[in-house]
Amino acid sequence: MKKVYICSPCRGDYENNIQRAKEYSRAAAMKGCIPVAPHVYLTQFMDDNVPGERELALRMGRELVLMCAELWAFRLDHPSAGMAAEIEVAKQAGIPVVNGFEAISRIEGPGEEPDEAKQSTGSVTLHLPALGPTAGPQPEIHIELDGGIILDLAERLRAAPGAHFDIGPGGDGHGE
Repeated sequence: MKKVYICSPCRGDYENNIQRAKEYSRAAAMKGCIPVAPHVYLTQFMDDNVPGERELALRMGRELVLMCAELWAFRLDHPSAGMAAEIEVAKQAGIPVVNGFEAISRIEGPGEEPDEAKQSTGSVTLHLPALGPTAGPQPEIHIELDGGIILDLAERLRAAPGAHFDIGPGGDGHGE
């Protein structure tokens, strides 16, 4: 599994920034990567408000960058000072710096190896009103779709915008 460094702001809106880093880490894990997110765990025992501890944590983070295959930067267009230092370390070491939001939303194209996490993509349940001959409340129809179908459909629509695809009973899944 590929190790990716989660590079995102810590200072400022401290609690929310840590929560966002947890969410970015989860998204990376769901893409089949091992997220390395220092301010998710270093903040458990280091105090960012103590200058010496903050500098030590920043140094640890820069060392951890060197252990990763990629650096995923969230807020790449406006990095914090700490992020900028981590990005510079990655660039100097030849480690690719990737826009984190693009990395977590990327859908692999045909012929690419699927992420290990994609093997269990979950499902989507659609709740649709039943249309019947009588007026008044109708029971809902519940349709559960495997997440793989949703990802496949998204890829097909990206390749052929405006196409029509049938995926229900009688539909063969091919576009028109």
